[in-house]
Amino acid sequence: MQKLHKICWIAGIEYRKWLTLKNLLILFFSILFLGEYVFSNMLRVAQMTELQINYLEPMNLVMSFEFYMMVIPLIVTVELSGFPDKSAGNIFVVMRIDRITWLLGEILFGILVGMTCMFTFFAASFVWLFRYIGFSAQWSSFMADISERFPEIYSENFRLFLESGTIAHGTPLSVTVSCIGLLLLYFTVMIQVLCLFRFLGQQKIGLMINIGFTVLGAASVSYMEKIKWFFPLTHAIFGEHFDMFFAKPIVSLPSSVCYFLILNAGLFVINMRLVKRCMIADGKW
Repeated sequence: MQKLHKICWIAGIEYRKWLTLKNLLILFFSILFLGEYVFSNMLRVAQMTELQINYLEPMNLVMSFEFYMMVIPLIVTVELSGFPDKSAGNIFVVMRIDRITWLLGEILFGILVGMTCMFTFFAASFVWLFRYIGFSAQWSSFMADISERFPEIYSENFRLFLESGTIAHGTPLSVTVSCIGLLLLYFTVMIQVLCLFRFLGQQKIGLMINIGFTVLGAASVSYMEKIKWFFPLTHAIFGEHFDMFFAKPIVSLPSSVCYFLILNAGLFVINMRLVKRCMIADGKW
């Protein structure tokens, strides 16, 4: 329990330092981006059809289409551009605890930043679509019935609706929980990549790898079918696991969880070795 308390203490210190105007402005502009390209268009269609939208569906949509989904990891990477903190103040932190505990605290901090971004986007979707938001355990008519009731509107705005494979394999709540869980595992991979290259003194390469793999992962879903499962982003998209028309999964969700766990375990072993050798506050790691 004492070690867990120290991990949370480190994460809390870093999180409070992260809450700056610059980081909040980045989050604000990312909300405007999603609002302009997703939420506003959903609102427009809801106004045209007079159909209510389930309160979880806007973010389910964002987390289900690769080019919407791509925004979230990219924002988290930008928000963690200086991660982990190597300033001189951390000398006193590391003196009070062991380095592995410090590393775990930094990873927890990164996860908290990712969760903050996600739940801020959820809150923004509620506000943006407030007049047309409904609270239900089932998929709304906006998602489930619009293709039959308004086929022309559906065909013109198909990117605003979840695919049948997603709708058929869960409720709004279960899909949301699965999407958040997969995203958190993906965030942990990105956080550990940033740690690894920070310890090697190549911070910019870590940022470029996270950005590059996220963008390539999104492109592979649409254009590189044969290699898309090599990219973490594909494993983080719930709907990609299921065929659009058949019940049988293409890749099971437990397989994707194992993929992330193995990747995270390998990165953590490497980071444990590197963190024991790194020098803090000397300008190098």
